[in-house]
Amino acid sequence: MQMGSRGELGPKFPAGQQRLINGHEGVVWVPDEERYAIVLIRGGDSWDPSRFEADESYFEYGCDGADGLMCREGFFHPEMLLQIPPEHLPPGEMLSRKLAARLIFADPMACMLFQRERIEDLLMGHNWRLYAARGMNRAAAMDSAVTDGFARVVIYGLGGTGILGAIAVREAYPNARIVTVGRSHPGNDKAAFLQRHWRGIEYVQTRMSAEQTARAIAEALEGRPRVFIGASGNAIEAEIAFDCGLLDNNGIYASFSLGPRLSYDTMPFGFRNQLIFGAINFRRDHMEAAIELLCRTPLDELVGERLLEDLQRDPMGFYQETYRSPERPLKTMVAWEQTLVE
Repeated sequence: MQMGSRGELGPKFPAGQQRLINGHEGVVWVPDEERYAIVLIRGGDSWDPSRFEADESYFEYGCDGADGLMCREGFFHPEMLLQIPPEHLPPGEMLSRKLAARLIFADPMACMLFQRERIEDLLMGHNWRLYAARGMNRAAAMDSAVTDGFARVVIYGLGGTGILGAIAVREAYPNARIVTVGRSHPGNDKAAFLQRHWRGIEYVQTRMSAEQTARAIAEALEGRPRVFIGASGNAIEAEIAFDCGLLDNNGIYASFSLGPRLSYDTMPFGFRNQLIFGAINFRRDHMEAAIELLCRTPLDELVGERLLEDLQRDPMGFYQETYRSPERPLKTMVAWEQTLVE
């Protein structure tokens, strides 16, 4: 939004128009089929949608080149209209606000499931030989590389993606020690939500310096993490992981932040055999898994609702008020058609 308002995203924010175009997190009604659906807005022409090929543009590859949901009606390819599991929304039943509030996280949750999968791939390829050298066969060594890799996890940034990353890791690795990091005071709504519903997810508030924050994280984890997911949008996350030595040897730094530049000292980075991973996308199966997971995850507790009239009156002002206010919820939803939600 900030880039758009400065005129830096022409296709996303046409000049002279105060409107939002690419909202792509929501639930739609399909009149021809009389059912609700989640729109799969990802793409590109590569064989694997999670790969950005050299012959593609960013806008072609990602969601920014597709029509979004910030409109009353739209046209989508039928294969993009994913089903909501009937055990969570039986055919003929009206969509509840509770379920709608959960499903608006489908896109970022799919991103985090993809991140988890790729971190698993990297841990296997990067570290399995460490375990094979101890006498394990290749399959057992790969399993141990992943399990040990997720034994201690840092998620730096507890916003709309960081909190989903914590859930995604906890769902797959119930014994992992997970520390989330943010600026808010301990006991904030997001940290309390995670601790209320999932055991073993601790919260560390950032300290006055990067070194102090790194020490606090290591103390909470009782060791150094081998997986560090950066989702704060602030370059200090890389400073903590690399310059302060928090990331363990043979560890993975997964960059999910958009905007900050990161740097590292090549000497310790090389000798510690660390990897930096950056990719933001997902496949259809990630989105389908995200839908199923969200249906049974009480994220609606962190969602607020605003009137459509407020959005229509002043989209830019609505954005500033909703997403920049100190009292903002994790996410805000708007019902575009009141007769289709209860």
